[in-house]
Amino acid sequence: MELTPFFPICIAPAILAKAGVLQGKNATVWSSAMDKSAVKILKDNEAVFEDKPVVAHGKIITASGPAAAEEFGQVIVKVLAL
Repeated sequence: MELTPFFPICIAPAILAKAGVLQGKNATVWSSAMDKSAVKILKDNEAVFEDKPVVAHGKIITASGPAAAEEFGQVIVKVLAL
């Protein structure tokens, strides 16, 4: 069965990591110099954290937040065009 594409942004990847959806998958999530708790959630739930604004792992595309919105949209368009 083919995976339905999904595109969590900001803190949503942490929620999906807790649900086990991102286990073994490359992903990013919002964090700041003062708050790395979402990164810890990804790592604790066996997602492969990448410190980048946008990360694509097949049809799962994660973004770190609003500042990544333009790149996020461009990557989504590319994935949906495949």
